[in-house]
Amino acid sequence: MKSDLIIAYRLLRKKFKSGIFSTEFYSAFSYVEEKAFFKNLIFGVLRYQDYLDWIINSFLKNKEIPPSIRTILRMGTFQILFTNKPNYLIVNEMVDLVEKKSFKGLVNAVLRKISKIGYIEPKEIHLKFSHPKWLVEYWKSFLPIDYIIKMLELNQKPLKTTARVNIKKIERDNIKISNSSFTSHSPVGIVFEKIEKNPWEFEEYKKGLITYQSESSQIIPLLVDFKKDEYVLDACAAPGGKATHILELQDVNLYVNDIEKERIKILEEQFKRLNLKPKKILNYDAQKIKLNDFFDKIFVDVPCSSLGTARRNPEVLRRQSKENFQKLSKIQQKIISNLWKNLKKHGLMVYSTCTVTIEENKNTVNQLKSLGEFLDIRNQLEQFGIKYIWDGYGALFYPDETLTPFYVSIIRKIKE
Repeated sequence: MKSDLIIAYRLLRKKFKSGIFSTEFYSAFSYVEEKAFFKNLIFGVLRYQDYLDWIINSFLKNKEIPPSIRTILRMGTFQILFTNKPNYLIVNEMVDLVEKKSFKGLVNAVLRKISKIGYIEPKEIHLKFSHPKWLVEYWKSFLPIDYIIKMLELNQKPLKTTARVNIKKIERDNIKISNSSFTSHSPVGIVFEKIEKNPWEFEEYKKGLITYQSESSQIIPLLVDFKKDEYVLDACAAPGGKATHILELQDVNLYVNDIEKERIKILEEQFKRLNLKPKKILNYDAQKIKLNDFFDKIFVDVPCSSLGTARRNPEVLRRQSKENFQKLSKIQQKIISNLWKNLKKHGLMVYSTCTVTIEENKNTVNQLKSLGEFLDIRNQLEQFGIKYIWDGYGALFYPDETLTPFYVSIIRKIKE
């Protein structure tokens, strides 16, 4: 157990210094002994960071403590308040992690006080659900309070794994995987109650019968009708969820593009695993790509602030800023403006993000209002049982147990 705590400490220190660490996490995860405890500790500290700091700070005269000590206190406080592990053992283990003797007494004293008092219910909504205060206030400026509360509540819960069934090979009704059931909204999705082995080792995955993909993402290609042999571009395609889904739905001439060479390799592997063949695989910046072809449909799942992925990536909440929302919106506007030139007249651009900002959603697509017609997709979403916020340009999905916040806007080209 001690070695697991050391790995967790080092990983959390790395995260708080440099941001997202999914690759490092899964690498570290393969070495730990108590995997369930380790995963719960890492993601628990990330999910409850604002609340943990609030508790810790109430016992500190000087709030400016070294990041290493802050990390140890977060780890200890989370275990005391949210696990059944004996408090005395937690305190001793955390003190042992402290390298500087001058701080051992501080860690010992703070954690002992917290163990005596226990959980305290804060009044402020951002502390109750442990989100950055500025972000909650920002959401209040354009979202209804019921949406915000639902999102905050669900962000404290791990997201169950979902997968898409390859209907080219098998009907969903014929998929028999233990601990799985049908998704509530996607007609081609399944959700796992728990996964007790490496998900990449499932025979159904190896044989191309399923593809791991969020339920929200599964919905996007289902909102349009594809005709055989029409030309379709997925401009920001990696890791390939929507692109492979499109070819499972219809035999189209699919062009896929992504800016990162490493992610292109992932795309190629997915097409090979599913025995699907795109017409072309491209490796360009979508802001600058120049194509000679014209397309009936262009899918643009743009790079975004990814706030809708917080259930799976809780650290995303603390590495964003309003300035970054503006920066990303400018990139998104350049992408759709550049690709608009290659969309046929009356063709469809399908714009989507996995974030919850007005800059990257409504404010990005409304630049096309003089050039296109925004399709009203509300009836389609209701047929899938999806609750949404409609802003006149697109829809923001309400989150639930398996559906994550996702924005989609579909624009029919009227003018160049």
